[in-house]
Amino acid sequence: MFVIEVIPLARGTHSGTLTYYSSVAYPIGSLLSIPVRQKEIRALVTKVEPLSAAKTAVRAATFTLRRLPEQSNVGTVPSSLVKTALALSRELPATLGSILYSLLPVEIRENRAVYDSVEHPTAASEIPEVTVLTAPLQDRLDTYRRRIREAFAHRGSVLVVVPTSAYLERLSDSLSYGISERVVIFSPAFSVKKIARAYQELSDLSTSKLIITTPAHAFVDRHDIIEIIIDQSRSPHYKTRVRPYIDIREALKKLAAQTGRRLLLGDILPSPEDEWKRRNEIYETEGETPRRLNFDSRFKVVKQKDKPTGDTPFRLFSTELETAIEKTIANKGRAFLYSARRGLAPVVACADCGYIFRCPDSGTPYSLFRTTENNEEKRWFLSSTSGRRIKAAETCPMCSSWRLRERGIGIQQIYDELLQSFDADRIVLFDHTTAKTPRRAAELVYDFYDKKGGILLGTAMALPFLEEPVDLSVIVSADAARAIPTWRADEEFFALLLALREITTDTVMVQTRTEVDDILEYAKTGQIEPFFNDELELRKALNYPPFSNFVHLTISGPTETLRPLEAELVNLLQNWSIAFYSAPESQRSQTVRYGLIKISADSWPDARLMDVLRTLPPNVRIEINPAKIV
Repeated sequence: MFVIEVIPLARGTHSGTLTYYSSVAYPIGSLLSIPVRQKEIRALVTKVEPLSAAKTAVRAATFTLRRLPEQSNVGTVPSSLVKTALALSRELPATLGSILYSLLPVEIRENRAVYDSVEHPTAASEIPEVTVLTAPLQDRLDTYRRRIREAFAHRGSVLVVVPTSAYLERLSDSLSYGISERVVIFSPAFSVKKIARAYQELSDLSTSKLIITTPAHAFVDRHDIIEIIIDQSRSPHYKTRVRPYIDIREALKKLAAQTGRRLLLGDILPSPEDEWKRRNEIYETEGETPRRLNFDSRFKVVKQKDKPTGDTPFRLFSTELETAIEKTIANKGRAFLYSARRGLAPVVACADCGYIFRCPDSGTPYSLFRTTENNEEKRWFLSSTSGRRIKAAETCPMCSSWRLRERGIGIQQIYDELLQSFDADRIVLFDHTTAKTPRRAAELVYDFYDKKGGILLGTAMALPFLEEPVDLSVIVSADAARAIPTWRADEEFFALLLALREITTDTVMVQTRTEVDDILEYAKTGQIEPFFNDELELRKALNYPPFSNFVHLTISGPTETLRPLEAELVNLLQNWSIAFYSAPESQRSQTVRYGLIKISADSWPDARLMDVLRTLPPNVRIEINPAKIV
């Protein structure tokens, strides 16, 4: 008989290890099914020893060992991935089991697929060979093809990771020319049969492979992978949205360090953190990093000076913009209009008492949007954070006032104004209400490109689907695009401007009601080096990443409930100078409080801090370096 020690693989679990006895000595790293609270979950074997060697410990135990059920199909997790999870556990307040749960593809967790049984050699390097590539898409693709050819020449496979499934088709079409029989694609949008076929192709070790995937399958593995490419490396989609909030890019860097694989980070605008490491020679530079980028499109800023009065209503579209759209349509060109906000309005508030309608799950303001069912218009509140959707209220729950006001400009409001000036048949609306599935999203974009003189109105979710150039790109409100509650606001806005310049053949037009600043000037001239200079200088002054690491806590509830919890947290974390503050426009009935700790980059990771954070209750949300801290 043997004593088997395992780590449960479960999201958000606070369990450490569990112990069973078994007649079979399952090897360390095996994936088993274990009984926990009248259900079965997957677990990783971490220790095996004969019962005779553990008799003393078993007799002294205050619990009775359960028998491990006989296993019919035992999987195995590569030791390099376990070591990667261990390295991440030093920087995340999470258990090893919850980290592995997030990294493992769902098919591996559920025993519907297995890893390559051949172990690859591990490397002892603390810092992987990471290279940063700053270039537009076509130049990046040329570099990727060269890297893939080099890897194949050395009989090695290449893993390419893209942020969302929308980018998969474009990248696979571009990279698979001439090697289509050696390309394996994974996507969460695939059917069960198609995913199974991809695993079957992956298991063919007769030839090296090009594996293209999203973060959901970024940790499929083969012993012969020698290169990892992360495209659009600045994308926020690489950060998981559920606990333990893993940054897939950081996880892949740690995996590269364990396996000796090369890692290439490619984007038109790398993150300032990656740029800082490149400048300080922590990361290498692929080719020559350009001081500025050259674009074919022109860049025009339209300063709107009109002010609404009792006789003159507020105008979303300037005369210059309407003229530019009309000219594009007359020339049978295509126009893309970008809206920063979903729905009719991003916020709904009471004009009498100031109450803001918020999601009880996330504490964030509801967006107001409309749907049409059986020719009947309905209005809904939607939280983009939690996904909660409820029928829009007609009165204020605090003071019963009917005077509810919409704040901000939403995409459906822009759509209504477009309909007043242009033919509805020319307009394609692309948002969460129309592009509900990848197939429907592709159909909408095909419909847009098929029109001669078409207008596509979309949010950021439309950008990955714009595979062909457009003649005119427009940011309807630069002020709304910049008014996002993140300390990365300038970085996000500048990246958006560069992305539009890249896909536009004629003119990129930006409407604003504020003064033109350096960001718009840098976008006009394509200067990325001055942008990084300014951004890094500001972050250094504020002690923001990469010069520090944020540990961000969130608690929510009635004020009376939060006071003792906050006092307890302040006491527990007094050695790290935590600062608590309220979320903007919090209400007494539902207060949201944030706690922020800044840890110097030289003192990271902090093992003592992680140990304390792991003891906190589940109702305290903890994120490391989140995009939003207010």
